[in-house]
Amino acid sequence: MLTGTRKGCPYKTCHGFRYMRLFIISTLLLLLLPFLPLTAHGALPSLRPYTGSGLLLMLPPAPREPDKPATLIFYREPGVGRVVERGYGDIPLLLQVVESPPGEYPAAVMGKKGDWLKIAYDEAGRAGWIAATRRWDYVSWEEFLPGRTARFLPRLKKGHYLLREGPSAAARELKTLDAESAFRIDRVEGDWMHVTVPPLTEGWLRWRDEEGRFLITVRPGRAP
Repeated sequence: MLTGTRKGCPYKTCHGFRYMRLFIISTLLLLLLPFLPLTAHGALPSLRPYTGSGLLLMLPPAPREPDKPATLIFYREPGVGRVVERGYGDIPLLLQVVESPPGEYPAAVMGKKGDWLKIAYDEAGRAGWIAATRRWDYVSWEEFLPGRTARFLPRLKKGHYLLREGPSAAARELKTLDAESAFRIDRVEGDWMHVTVPPLTEGWLRWRDEEGRFLITVRPGRAP
């Protein structure tokens, strides 16, 4: 039987401490594993973006406009309290939900005051005010969505696939759509949209959830 010491510690005692440390570390890693960042092979899906009040399609300055800034300057209030400067491609964009031609940068508008628009400038949802230009196009969702073809975003709750008789969660259920279903948006009322599902099914679906995040992805052109 080994009864010697190592650095003043009895052999059995040192091994006992070592095994205890390994046990504690392993237990902590197992508890923390669900909260640790995953690798690229198992990356967590990004959060669905917020809708805001409307869509802003931004175009950067044309090559013949060297005097125009190539970045966006954000303010705490319209024209007051400069916060940060960002490139067009460095802000959260709606490329996941609104297909846009190359060179256009779609963003959700959280507020509007005159020619000033409030949009997010980082993935944490922090927002600031930017001055609109003539090259940009702002449109509310009530104007933009009707007449377009849309699909569900992936991994939604089952209740979001329910087609209802009216624009309310209490309205009668008509049908449960497939997650891959495509539909034409006829009109928008608040968080709800009246849709037509080929060939002849009609009803109401939510297009954004209770937190104001997108439930759909929208094709760029109008449906026939």
